Amino acid sequence: MALRLIVQEGFAALTMRRLGKALGMTAPNLYNYYQSKDEIYVTLMIQGFSKLRAYLMKRADAEQDAIARGRAIMRGYIEFGLSQPEHYELMFSSHAPKFREYKGTDIEPLSNQEYALSMEVANFAETCLQSVLDRVGLNASGDQRRTMLIELWSLLHGMVSLHLTGNTAYLTDTPLETYEHILDLLLQRFVDRHREQQS
Repeated sequence: MALRLIVQEGFAALTMRRLGKALGMTAPNLYNYYQSKDEIYVTLMIQGFSKLRAYLMKRADAEQDAIARGRAIMRGYIEFGLSQPEHYELMFSSHAPKFREYKGTDIEPLSNQEYALSMEVANFAETCLQSVLDRVGLNASGDQRRTMLIELWSLLHGMVSLHLTGNTAYLTDTPLETYEHILDLLLQRFVDRHREQQS
């Protein structure tokens, strides 16, 4: 209920009184479980990143070749976004607070858990990216890898967001097949372009 409320109406719309009413509880009773709406929100973020990590690792573990693993992770990201739209929106499209805003507050320890989990996901993706680069003989510094990762993330996020808002339907009746084709093209172009830059 809290997840849906934040996604549909924004973080400001979530109040303990409103959530308690929706759950058939009084706000004071809800405080027995959570100290604030911020604690509920960060807990939902932790749940989301835990699910995303599971999606990515499951897809990666099914592949042995580095390039196939890279593609599988991209596919896993899209699958997560399409199958868990509310969590996806909360994590990557909402204007709710981010971890830096909880520094110095009672929520900071929980927010640090969310940040650590999100970085675990990012580091896993970066490690897989490095494996792809090694596989095709490309060298990249840590900063370059992060730039590449943000580039790929931006493209994947665009695909998921366009799908979730229904905009992809303007151009194709078979969006899922189109996404699969795009992943193949994306990976090939990505490898080719960075190979050319180093030659």
